[in-house]
Amino acid sequence: MSENTRRRRYRYDRIMIESARILSPQFNDAVLYFTGAQVELLRNVAGYLRRLETYTAEYHLGYYLTPTAEDYDQLLAIVANLEEKLMGNPNTIWGYAERVEKLFSATKSGDGTHERWSDTVPEGEVWKLELCTLGNTTGARGRITLNLLSASGTIILDSVADPGTDAVVWVGSLTMQADELLHVKQEACLNGDVLIGGMVAYVMHLSE
Repeated sequence: MSENTRRRRYRYDRIMIESARILSPQFNDAVLYFTGAQVELLRNVAGYLRRLETYTAEYHLGYYLTPTAEDYDQLLAIVANLEEKLMGNPNTIWGYAERVEKLFSATKSGDGTHERWSDTVPEGEVWKLELCTLGNTTGARGRITLNLLSASGTIILDSVADPGTDAVVWVGSLTMQADELLHVKQEACLNGDVLIGGMVAYVMHLSE
């Protein structure tokens, strides 16, 4: 594409985009949320993004140069990808929906291991686990273990051999997928022991 072919006059009513800023972006990737009205606006504006005159590679007195044919092909590919996202939206966006709480507290009936399980994460959701805890307020007993049960097996979040009467507390950020659940236990409990504990997470609904 010759320079004469790429030359355009300036127009007061035209917004020009520097092609270099698109081909070598200065911003990091980001996840954005648009209303239906904003999506409609962007779908229509995308038509202007296909026009060669929209882009400038060089500014000159009285005229500007549009990108080279090679750069223009790359720009069209970027625009096509944007249009696909605006029309079909292949992104999976997820965000806070509600809080999930589960108590693991109980008074032990009989000697032995105290065990409790959380609910299972349902299909179409992920849970962001933030807290899991278990403790025995009655006396020093056996090992306390906090587990995540997943398809790949048991993942130990925390395990304390001699917790005394202190609660074992896991605090963090862990993504729980569908069909996963928590399992907590203390070994060597005695009849009548009072155990306290629970988990806190928040639900994210997956959208397609």
